Amino acid sequence: MKRFKKVLALVLAGVLALAMLTACDGTTDPDKIMPEDGTPEVVLTVNNMAANKGLGQVEYSAKYSAVTKALLENWLEWRNDGSNTKYRENYDKITAELGNVKIVVGLTKDTTPLAAQANYNPATRTSFKYDSLFKDESAFNLAEKIGVAYVPTSNGTVYQAVCLFDVN
Repeated sequence: MKRFKKVLALVLAGVLALAMLTACDGTTDPDKIMPEDGTPEVVLTVNNMAANKGLGQVEYSAKYSAVTKALLENWLEWRNDGSNTKYRENYDKITAELGNVKIVVGLTKDTTPLAAQANYNPATRTSFKYDSLFKDESAFNLAEKIGVAYVPTSNGTVYQAVCLFDVN
């Protein structure tokens, strides 16, 4: 009986060790780790829609999601005060950090805040339109990275923005 308990303990220890390893997906790059706020579903939806249209896939980036969030916060500030000058100044500050990387879909340099609102990107989380990402398929095909951001407002509404980045 003692021998059986020892063997059983050894087998259970092995099972526990294997169970710990199965949770690892091998992602060691912190830029690829997605928050559990709906971001994985957004990336999956965008890539599925792209595949259905015969377009390339994009890879999530925490770095570019932070840029997307800053741009979304700037856009929400514009919605509150309506200052196009302030919006453009803040936009230039945020995107100056990108260097040669370009935003090709989403809150691009050429997109006015009002046009972004009309395209439903950004928009409230419930009214976001993924089709807006595919209006210019040639621009979509330039993108390699995707940034996803959510910003809750004081009234409880959550806004969402998606930007696609050309990093080459």
